[in-house]
Amino acid sequence: MKNRKYEYKQEMPKPIEKYSSLKIYLFVLVHPKTWKYVFRFIRTVIKDFFWLQFQRKMGLIKTPIIYVDSPLDEFVPFRAEKIDIYLDFINFWIRPLVLLTTLRKRSAVKHLTNFLILLNKCYKDAANFYRFRMSTTNRPKGFANRKFIWIKLLDPHYLCVPSLHVSVMVLTITYFKRAFMEENFTEEEQNFYNTEIYNGAIKIAETVLYIKQHSVNCIAAALYMMNCILEGEFSIQNAVDFINNMFIKADDISEDEKKLINEHINMLFEQLILESCAEYDWVTPLRRWIIKYEF
Repeated sequence: MKNRKYEYKQEMPKPIEKYSSLKIYLFVLVHPKTWKYVFRFIRTVIKDFFWLQFQRKMGLIKTPIIYVDSPLDEFVPFRAEKIDIYLDFINFWIRPLVLLTTLRKRSAVKHLTNFLILLNKCYKDAANFYRFRMSTTNRPKGFANRKFIWIKLLDPHYLCVPSLHVSVMVLTITYFKRAFMEENFTEEEQNFYNTEIYNGAIKIAETVLYIKQHSVNCIAAALYMMNCILEGEFSIQNAVDFINNMFIKADDISEDEKKLINEHINMLFEQLILESCAEYDWVTPLRRWIIKYEF
């Protein structure tokens, strides 16, 4: 009788994108320990993002608004079809939390609250700069589709520098890389999930230019802010790698244009980092930069 050889195929982990972000709301509902952090973050977003802008729009505050466009922005074509990727940025950081609530239930509350604490800090710290100078860019007139109507209705577009879209992507990459390690995911699982998150974050960061919500300057400022907020975790090299990985697969931007875009973002990021060495807080170099940009 012949010996039969059985081949065991190791299943690939379930992609994070397959986890439903809706599950996080049920998780929060049945875990009261998370409520304080959830409500605190919601309050911060309302107060320091939406209300801050509408105060300016209604003339209740007089914070100067600076146009921060760069000629390099024109190298990136307007691509209305990328709006869904842009709008996915909230669910993008929720889905890894759903993964942890599914695979690591005992520590899920800890990770949800810790992530929200850092996310809240990102919005608070950015608002500290927004109250000094607001910033905007030239957006295409009209509405490419209905989703752009909602964007222009709900977002007055006064808080471009630093880009919170990019900041949240950096936080998502950095936090969950640490979380997967702390939770003893296998090396294969860590590589699989970290690669998925990183590639997704790059795509979302690219859309801020594709749909003309931000300038290249906003990206550099965001990476600089996150290097300060996530000191010791999001390094200068991490930021440089992030910049250099943007638009690698883009076939609608020439190689020369990609090079100019990346060089500019790298140069501004490096400038802010170097100037911060002589300051007590991260905001001062960015304030100095935008004042010069104003004139």
